[in-house]
Amino acid sequence: MQDLESIFKRAHRELRPQTPIPEIKIEFFPFAGLNHTARLHENRLIIRVSDIFTDAPAEIYHSLALILLAKLYRKKIDHSYHRTYRTFILSDRIQERARTVRNDRCRLTRTRGSQGRYVDLNEIFNRLNERYFSNGLPKPRLSWSAKSTRYVLGRFDMISNTIFISRFFDSADVPLAVTEYVMFHEMLHVKHQSEVRDSRLIVHTSEFRTEEKRFAHYEEAKLWLKRF
Repeated sequence: MQDLESIFKRAHRELRPQTPIPEIKIEFFPFAGLNHTARLHENRLIIRVSDIFTDAPAEIYHSLALILLAKLYRKKIDHSYHRTYRTFILSDRIQERARTVRNDRCRLTRTRGSQGRYVDLNEIFNRLNERYFSNGLPKPRLSWSAKSTRYVLGRFDMISNTIFISRFFDSADVPLAVTEYVMFHEMLHVKHQSEVRDSRLIVHTSEFRTEEKRFAHYEEAKLWLKRF
């Protein structure tokens, strides 16, 4: 861990050479996938690295450190660091490890049911499936999230075959068309598979983006989400 701390200090100096390095706390965290986070709180830099990366090479840690800190500080870095990182995570060994971890951890994922206080996710799915997919989209499990978060509006978990929608949308104050748009977005993830191009994982393909704009209240929903 001391070597990893040194790598992050080095990355910090590269990005902000005139700024004192804050206290750095790094931990390997059991995320469900290849996720990492960096946040600055009261001059303390808190880093969480996926425990899938426990034996990553130093050059990968360096690229990851620059990517995380550049995002945190809104700095630009050379694209080569992104290429180095993507090549590593898209390798067969890391992808297989990630699949195994997701599989094991998603068994413990608890669903909260589709019936909310104000909104029934089943009704929304069925209505959208009929209108936009001619009832041809297989229905995954549907669940409200455990917490009312504004940071993750919805997600499709492929391993557990579940669409989770943030409980934030189970509210009389949220326009139904906005909640429908979030569900529609996740339904497109069920339909469209991710692609790998030039060592880069593309989650929102051009086909995905084109079809997303078919949603009747696309512009209004995007504007509402941007403002909230």
